[in-house]
Amino acid sequence: MNNKVRSFLIEIARKKSGYIHYQDLSDQCGLGLYFRDSPYDRKVIGEILGEISAFEYSQGRPLLSALVISKSGEEGDGFFKLCEELGLGNARRLKNDPAFPAIQMNKCYEFWQDDNNYSKYRDK
Repeated sequence: MNNKVRSFLIEIARKKSGYIHYQDLSDQCGLGLYFRDSPYDRKVIGEILGEISAFEYSQGRPLLSALVISKSGEEGDGFFKLCEELGLGNARRLKNDPAFPAIQMNKCYEFWQDDNNYSKYRDK
């Protein structure tokens, strides 16, 4: 798992209403990915984010990848597919529910802004 990306997303969650765009995440974490020109790079970031969120979910914590959005302001298809794989609902329905991504973001904010959660889980 990419702990640098995980830690960075936790810090984003500490800022209420925080989120980041895919390219900015790559740039800030030194991943060297360029999404505009490379389907392979889009696949790589999806794998990184999927692994992080699957881990968090398995530990009873919110999906950190909810905080990563495209320039158009939406989570990518991979986010919704992961949610379906985790049993949160049908990917197509989740994508068409405008409240779902906001709920997932808010879960991240609430969890990681709690100082006890932050100190206990940020390095795990």
